[in-house]
Amino acid sequence: MWVMHVERVKGDYVEPEIIDLEGGTGCLFRLHESDIAEDGVEPLADLLTAQAQFWAPRPPGSPLGPVITVTWERVPKPDARLEIGVEEDATSITYRLDPSLMSQHAADYLSRLDTERSPYWQRVPKGYHDSDDVE
Repeated sequence: MWVMHVERVKGDYVEPEIIDLEGGTGCLFRLHESDIAEDGVEPLADLLTAQAQFWAPRPPGSPLGPVITVTWERVPKPDARLEIGVEEDATSITYRLDPSLMSQHAADYLSRLDTERSPYWQRVPKGYHDSDDVE
């Protein structure tokens, strides 16, 4: 299974970034403490990990894919059970999370980063990552 990690960086401000981990085991989302609440780290990592099971990097040398518009929206949770979620279709991915979990700056920045990265990724069938030796 692929694992997405979220790191809450303390100290001097750093812009959000997405780092591909060695060996294709997942990605690290690094966000400054002013951009993500402590309570947002685990739910975001869980959501990204679940959603990433349907995506993989395109093989080296393969043509780029289409641009998938990725949007991070901050919307007040509709009820106590939903703080974060994702909707995906053929041309877009929309992450929705409670404004208390992430700053508008981080949401805008991640929208741009994810959209720019999208042609380098491809959708994969359920179970694609099951043979990976990643726990």
